[in-house]
Amino acid sequence: MPQFVHHELRLLNPRFDSPLLDVLTDLEYVRRLQLKGDTPWPVFAQLKHVFHLLESLASARIEGNHTTLADYVDAKVADAEGQHSEQLREIENIEKAMQQVEESVLAGEPMPEHLLRGLHQLTVAGLNREGDRNPGAYREGKVRIAQADHLPPDAVQVASYMGELMQFVNRSDPPKYDLMKVALAHHRFAWVHPFGNGNGRVVRLFTYALLIKYGFKVSEAGRLLNPAAVFCADRNRYYTMLAEADTGSDEALERWCTYVLTGIRDELQKVGRLANYDTLKAEVLLPAIAFAREREHITAQEAAVLAVTVRAGAVKAGELEPAMAGLTANQRTYQIRKLVDNGMLQPVSPGARQYNIGFNRNLLLRGVVQALRSRGFITDALAAG
Repeated sequence: MPQFVHHELRLLNPRFDSPLLDVLTDLEYVRRLQLKGDTPWPVFAQLKHVFHLLESLASARIEGNHTTLADYVDAKVADAEGQHSEQLREIENIEKAMQQVEESVLAGEPMPEHLLRGLHQLTVAGLNREGDRNPGAYREGKVRIAQADHLPPDAVQVASYMGELMQFVNRSDPPKYDLMKVALAHHRFAWVHPFGNGNGRVVRLFTYALLIKYGFKVSEAGRLLNPAAVFCADRNRYYTMLAEADTGSDEALERWCTYVLTGIRDELQKVGRLANYDTLKAEVLLPAIAFAREREHITAQEAAVLAVTVRAGAVKAGELEPAMAGLTANQRTYQIRKLVDNGMLQPVSPGARQYNIGFNRNLLLRGVVQALRSRGFITDALAAG
């Protein structure tokens, strides 16, 4: 029968030949790397939204949500928020919580404990099966973790353990420990299991928040990251590594840190190429248009207009005329307005007659995700369905 065993929350001092030191060195280089992407900001912002969508979908799936990407894209296109099933609302809640993280967390600034309670309140809002009777409040009773040998601490100890955890992440340790603290804090949160439900969703948001706090600039242009991608690709391994770390030994915690930080490093390096617009348009945006045309989500003329827009990065209305040969001026205006209305063309600023590609709330989204998957930017586990 599972028993609670206290373990000290502490930093590790890995051996000189430890794999953890290698990945810490790599990530420190990535953290200090100046971002030099040339993808237009309105396009990059949409791409970030797509990654947030995939992050939210993956985080919900880890908890047993069976919503497919196609289901969620259809809901986004319909834009019927508030009329969705509970499983769709769960994913929307995570998206809102991710936005809250980006708006609230500042690099180098202390992270308040009430942020975690607020994120919990957002993630469980309006849910029944995946909700919580006390949104934003720590649990008041015992909790068991399915298929785990670890028993979390009694409810009366939760506030103390969480206070200790927040002191740990806000403590002024040498910067070389920042990344280690991201991994150790993720495990400690899961070990405490502070809420009655929604702990997995909140701990992944917590990880994202810590990366911003420790200077990874994942909330700015040029850098994308899905924390859930690290844990979603092999759900069983994630739980196995967590359970091993629950033993509290230095060796197990070191292996846990290596697992988490290797995943973060690989994700950052992989998707970092998308800040280069030549890469993005050749490997994602143009294939997405072709995908939509093959499935007759768009007409041949619409595909031509969108391709011209993607190749240019941003176009004026007059620059789209060659893609609409044979149409009168009024017909061209109608076609452009139609693409603007369905979000496939987006004015670069309100009222502007210059446009970027738009793809995060229409059927182009399926093609973008398909291209990201086929080019290896995201895993099949993230894009399935």
